[in-house]
Amino acid sequence: MLKYKIDVYDALKRKGFTTYKAKTTNLLSQNTLNKIKNEDTAITLKALNAVCNILEMQPGQLLEYVRDEEDEKKLKEL
Repeated sequence: MLKYKIDVYDALKRKGFTTYKAKTTNLLSQNTLNKIKNEDTAITLKALNAVCNILEMQPGQLLEYVRDEEDEKKLKEL
């Protein structure tokens, strides 16, 4: 399971990226911004690229993989 290492939504706000900027720049959709706010990592690579660009960070600085029970079950099915 992918998890955010940092509060990405807060980091975007500190960089001045607001919902207004999301609407006017089309860098991130409202849906993607809501996912980030709710710590949902199911965003597109295009959105991840935009977040990395805005925050001037690498994906590995934002995300980490943590194996959970669901991942364990899928691994055993292989």
